[in-house]
Amino acid sequence: MDAIYKFQYTEKHLLTSMMRYREQIWWRRPFTKYRWQIAGIALVTLFLGVQFSQLLAVISAGVFGAILVGWPIDSFVLRRRFKKSPYYNDQLIITISDQGLEAIGKSSSVRMEWNIFTKARRFNDGMLLFQGPHVFNWLPDVAAVEPTTVQAANELIKANVTEYRNV
Repeated sequence: MDAIYKFQYTEKHLLTSMMRYREQIWWRRPFTKYRWQIAGIALVTLFLGVQFSQLLAVISAGVFGAILVGWPIDSFVLRRRFKKSPYYNDQLIITISDQGLEAIGKSSSVRMEWNIFTKARRFNDGMLLFQGPHVFNWLPDVAAVEPTTVQAANELIKANVTEYRNV
């Protein structure tokens, strides 16, 4: 059975897919999962550093500032670049079958065989398919055409992508 997803490639979709992707990068994982705890530690260290060590205060202020304004700046840059993309707000239909994945949009059509996909990560709200270390496709569960589509896609991906893992 083929699994079909339909969605609009919006800024929200882009930002969600980037967050899911960055959670898979080992050195970014603590900053996405434990952002507020790290910010709290940096703030406490900043106050202690002001009293005891200027170097510690400067480092703590840098970490605290990066955590507070890093993602909003990154999000702004991503959205701004995406608005110039030909795929901005494109309506996509993605079909997953025994042959691979096919994506059809207003101005593009792409067919990828299963050997292109290097790994897959199943989240509670969708699937992240990797084509190498930095290229990926995000398939949100809410975009599934039918309720059985998600299960069918999971089975096809498990059977055809060697490195599959639930996150």
